Amino acid sequence: MTGKGAILPREGLYIDPVFKWLRRTLLHPLFTLTCLYLVHGAKLSVAVPYQRPVQLVTGASILLFLNDWLSGKSQNNWVTDDHWDWKKELVVVTGGSGGIGGGVAQRLAAMGARVVVLDIIPLTYEPGMLCEYFYYICFLLKQPQGKNIMYYKCDLSDETQIAYVCEKIKVERGHTTVLVNNAGLSRGRTVVEGSYSDNIITLKTNLLAPFLLTKEFLPIMIKHNHGHIFNVASMSAYIPPAGIADYAASKAGMIAFHECLAEELRSQSAFKVRTSLAVLSFTKTPLFKGKTNQSHFFTPLLHIDTVVDAIFDTLDSGLSQTIFLPGIFRFFAGLEPPFGSRMLFEAVPNL
Repeated sequence: MTGKGAILPREGLYIDPVFKWLRRTLLHPLFTLTCLYLVHGAKLSVAVPYQRPVQLVTGASILLFLNDWLSGKSQNNWVTDDHWDWKKELVVVTGGSGGIGGGVAQRLAAMGARVVVLDIIPLTYEPGMLCEYFYYICFLLKQPQGKNIMYYKCDLSDETQIAYVCEKIKVERGHTTVLVNNAGLSRGRTVVEGSYSDNIITLKTNLLAPFLLTKEFLPIMIKHNHGHIFNVASMSAYIPPAGIADYAASKAGMIAFHECLAEELRSQSAFKVRTSLAVLSFTKTPLFKGKTNQSHFFTPLLHIDTVVDAIFDTLDSGLSQTIFLPGIFRFFAGLEPPFGSRMLFEAVPNL
């Protein structure tokens, strides 16, 4: 199994690493501008036919670079937060007993953060017995081996339990500075087949719970102008397949919730409270263990550690980010650049 730093990702060869390689080499502005300079500076007639294509590629590389830069700055309100110290952070991870949430919880614990796991099922791993990779991190950082992971049982479809557990966390653990809304539920039934209970539990767990948890933990983040809300969504919000209408609707709602939350924080001058979103394709988790019928090159079945790496890296950066996995799905979603959407959102109240 290959991971970060390997030639190929865990999923093997697919479009994302190819596109990233192109962006860092042939489509990097330094390379394209150098080529443009050489072509225009050449006195040979053989260089003339290449001038127009080189100009177009150079322009595209500059636009991509500016899009990345402007998007990153605008999503973070053009400010940085230098006060991130994992030893001082309290992180709440929903659905952290295993799968993606479990991986994120262990990564954060290995960095010294105190992690609270909210889940209806007990931990599927032993907090004091980390894998070799996390053990090595703990050894280097001289941190306890995952003993700072605390489990709180909670049915996220029950708002009464949510309120009770949140109050208990505040009393016993202190103020939460990072919330990872990761828990997800899918019954896999059509609109007609699904029962009232199926629909209600799915929508409450996937959408209402993140809303209520954010309501509980966000005020102290706003007060200190420090914190991070990380929401996990799905490509089904943009390309919903038949049979999971309630799940897709809940994830579409999660994206709208994420965007609205960012605007509310901006309006309250909480410029350093971060909001991030991960939009995932099919991932090998307890929620999905099957195979897809799609092209592996364009839509591979994601390895759970690939997703964990992306979420952890975003949290560790201390920056707001929008992640699409695979990255090619950003174009499928038909999204405008984040800095462009910010302008649209800010213009809405004036319409």
